[in-house]
Amino acid sequence: MAVPTKSWCKHAFSFYPKCDTLMNNIAESFNATILAARDKPILTMCEWIRKYLMNRLSTSASKLENWPHKVMPIPRRRLDNEVLNSGHWLPTWSIAETFQVTHSYNTHEFIADIAKRSCSCNFWELVGIPCRHVVAALSYRKQNPDEFVDACYTREKFALCYGFSVSPINGQDMWPEVEMEPPLPPAYKNGPGRPKKIRIRESGEDGARKRRSGVAYKCTKCDNFGHNAMTCKATTQDPNALKRKRKPKKGHVPTATDMPTANDMPTASDMPAPTASDMPAPTATDMTVPTNVPVPTDPQPPTDMPVPTIMSQTGSSVAASITKQSRKRVEKKPIIKRRQSERIKLSWFKRPITGEGISSDKPITLPENEDIPTSK
Repeated sequence: MAVPTKSWCKHAFSFYPKCDTLMNNIAESFNATILAARDKPILTMCEWIRKYLMNRLSTSASKLENWPHKVMPIPRRRLDNEVLNSGHWLPTWSIAETFQVTHSYNTHEFIADIAKRSCSCNFWELVGIPCRHVVAALSYRKQNPDEFVDACYTREKFALCYGFSVSPINGQDMWPEVEMEPPLPPAYKNGPGRPKKIRIRESGEDGARKRRSGVAYKCTKCDNFGHNAMTCKATTQDPNALKRKRKPKKGHVPTATDMPTANDMPTASDMPAPTASDMPAPTATDMTVPTNVPVPTDPQPPTDMPVPTIMSQTGSSVAASITKQSRKRVEKKPIIKRRQSERIKLSWFKRPITGEGISSDKPITLPENEDIPTSK
């Protein structure tokens, strides 16, 4: 409430500029237009803007020649929308040029005064285009709404705005030399990282970085809430602030540092020692010593047995094998499309031939009194 209402509420806007837009983004439009030229040297940037204005003015002049109506395209489109929505409003003539306009399906009513160019909805005075209530009253009087549009939207004002042109000039090599001290470039300091061309988005705009609601963020330097590492005033690094569970990046391959080391494995001191209650009590049958078991006289191991070797695989070799498996391409056989007749022939050739006639040792024999069957 410390900001005046004329800056943020439509009911307190001034009627002079004929604009009902709450957020004026003309600076953003200008920034988006010169985005390709603003990082160039001064003379190159000014030449780019001059050529752009030259082309813009000539294009606007050609649009004016090809437009046949009195009201320009964008305000006329808005007027057509009001004419389309005026069908649900019923005007009632009061006196002179004053009407009471009522909605067909609800109790909304407004007062339209054509002589004063005003309506109780304030749309006509604020924008300069007749609202749907005024259009309903004008249709009752059989008048054209184009005649009641503000003069700033007409062809005459558009011609005055874009009626001049930017003069062309020769190239830089043909410019006359001036006896003046050459200007020095401004002091420039290279900042960290790549220079940004796109402006930083606000929190409510599209494309802005959004934080998850209900999640408290901690500082990675002092491990406290309410700020981040960029604005942290601590002078020492808290080791607990770096111990966080973070999601692995997409396509991340585990390396040797991700593998458990010998320090992470449990040792004998970490294992609990068994107590007397955990050990089962021995019985009388367990205490007897068998007498029929032969005792070996030579306990030395045989010399012909192979000695097992233990292959130690470190974390780097494991990571290398995982990387090779992830990069291994699966070779797919090409799919050959055949016709149905070819598939039938191939299936016949794949069938094994058994019985008589498979070789010269087993010829086909027919009885003398049996005829050879013929196909129909």
